[in-house]
Formats: sequence, structure tokens, C-alpha cells
Amino acid sequence: MKGIFLAILIAVVLIGGAWLLVSQPNSPSNSPSQCQIDELIYYYSDQCTWCQRIKNERTIEKIQELGVRVQKINVNVGPIRHQFQGVPTFVINNQVLSGYKAFEELKKLLGCQDKNIPANDQEAISYYPPPADYAGTKGEKVVLKNGEIEIDISGFEDGRARFYNVNLPSGKTIYFFVVRDKNGIYRAAANECQVCYSVRKGFRQEGDEIVCNNCGNRYPIEKIATEKGGCNPGPINPNLEVENNQIIIKQADLEQVSDLF
Repeated sequence: MKGIFLAILIAVVLIGGAWLLVSQPNSPSNSPSQCQIDELIYYYSDQCTWCQRIKNERTIEKIQELGVRVQKINVNVGPIRHQFQGVPTFVINNQVLSGYKAFEELKKLLGCQDKNIPANDQEAISYYPPPADYAGTKGEKVVLKNGEIEIDISGFEDGRARFYNVNLPSGKTIYFFVVRDKNGIYRAAANECQVCYSVRKGFRQEGDEIVCNNCGNRYPIEKIATEKGGCNPGPINPNLEVENNQIIIKQADLEQVSDLF
């Protein structure tokens, strides 16, 4: 009986210790925080390629060196307190941000300064570079009218994706594509995904598949706009309405993917 009791006690201690390692923030440096936001949650997986890149680049360690408390959570262990589709995912000031983030991008999101820049020098702290120009297929310019885009259906019979871009009322430009599958269904998706959007390379078509220009992941046309998260092209609509030989795309559907641009 004593042996069984001892084994149970050891198991409880080990489980409790593992929980503490997962749930407690990693210790930051002893220096005061150089960032406006001094806490960050990082969800990751050991099997995630982009998480491995973040590890190799020492991104989390460099953020901690700025005085930010980082809570690292392995999604295979938990606890998971937020809703998201894939990893890596960062939570900053209650905002859930999925996809790879480089150190400089996280610094900007956290409102960090360089050590030698005075906090009250507004010109000095505006050192962050502007977003890179969009490197994917920009496509044809289209215009919203009364909250809709109309695209003529002629030319889609060959199964080739057609690429477009549109300015939303907010001023943001959305890059997207429309494709007709073998069943005659018209589908629309963002020319970006949650994982690779920061490199702004978009997708291309090879045969019956849409291929990510950054990581090479492939998606059958029949699945376009049906799955959200990961490297899937951001879904706009998996079954577009057609009226008078015009494909109709709603502004509200386009705004669903605006966070990718």
C-alpha cells in the first residue's frame, strides 16, 4: 500500500509541475519594459514549421529582453483560453493575431522603443518601416457599387482563376481571386492566408490546385473558400450569387478578409 501511495503522490507532483510550467509566464529580463504593452501570449506547436522559424530567430527571447512578459502555451498541452484556427498565434492586448510574426512586427504591435530613443521624441520613435508592397498577383481593378462588385461570367469556363483588387471604403485594398469549379460553382477567396500574409506573396494556380507562393501548400479548387485558418486562402464566399450573367460579390464578404491586407 505504501508503494502505491508513493507512486500516486509522485504522479500528482509531476502533473502539477507540468501545469505550472505551461500556465506561468516565462520570466522576462529584470529591466523595465520598453513597450507600451508589457504582456504577450504565444500559442505554438512543436510540429509547426513557422513556430520553428520563430524559435530559430529567437523572437520570443528578444521580446522578453525588452521587458515583456511572455506566456508560451503549447496547443497540444494547453490551457487554451482563446479561439483561433492555427499556430503560431499571438494575443496582444486581448487581440488574437494568427500567423507568423517577425520580431520587428511584434515590436510595433507592442509599442516598443529602441533603448537609446527618448520616450517623448515622437519623430525618433517612428522608425518602423512601412509595409512592403504587395508582391502577389494584383489582378484587375474592380469597383464597389452600392456595396457590391459585379464581374462578368464570360471567360471562367476554362477553370482558370481570375485575380482582382478592390478598395474598401476604409481605404484598404483587398486582393482576391474568383474561380469556377468543375460543378459550375463560382468561388471567391483572398489572395492571402493567415499564415503567410506578412510576406504578401499570395497564391497562383497550377492545374486544378491553388498554390501558396510562399510555402507551397496546395488546395483543390473544389475546397476554395470552405476552410478558414492556416494557409488556406482567406474565404470570401464558396458559392457566389450570379444574376444576369454577373457574378455578385458583397462588400460584407470582402471585409471578412480585410485583416489579411
